[in-house]
Amino acid sequence: MKDIDILLQGEGIPDIQLVTLVKHATFRDVLSAAVKHRKSALEGDFLVFFEDRDDPCNCDDAVPHGKDHAPLRLHVHRCRRVTVSVVFNGEEKSRNFGPGATIATVKKWAALKAFEMDPGDAAEHVLQLSGTMDRPSPDTHIGALVHCGECAVAFDLVPLKRVEG
Repeated sequence: MKDIDILLQGEGIPDIQLVTLVKHATFRDVLSAAVKHRKSALEGDFLVFFEDRDDPCNCDDAVPHGKDHAPLRLHVHRCRRVTVSVVFNGEEKSRNFGPGATIATVKKWAALKAFEMDPGDAAEHVLQLSGTMDRPSPDTHIGALVHCGECAVAFDLVPLKRVEG
């Protein structure tokens, strides 16, 4: 078996980083590798999450190989859950997600379930950080947008095309 490639994001690691670990690495090794990609040390109790899963991994478990040896997508964070609020047409809906949830997953929940848009309309909308013009890419983990202590992020669900006059 070959080494394990990981695409890593997390608190203090907003851009996806490629990390390679030896084949028998544990999730604790993922935390050690994350230190090298942060601007500051990992202070506090950090956890490792698979992308789009709510529960953290056991740090003593072995890191599995990705399906067909594709890189695993992991997230490190101190928040166990991130409260996500989305506003659309003046109405606000909230839900808790694991910090490894992607913008695409949150948008799907907001557009299709929370605001009951039809799929065609949902495809024409994106999430934008409230109070900004920042529209994170669909593969961004929501935990990369928050720090422990906050553990919350707010978005507006807006049309994909900006109308500028």
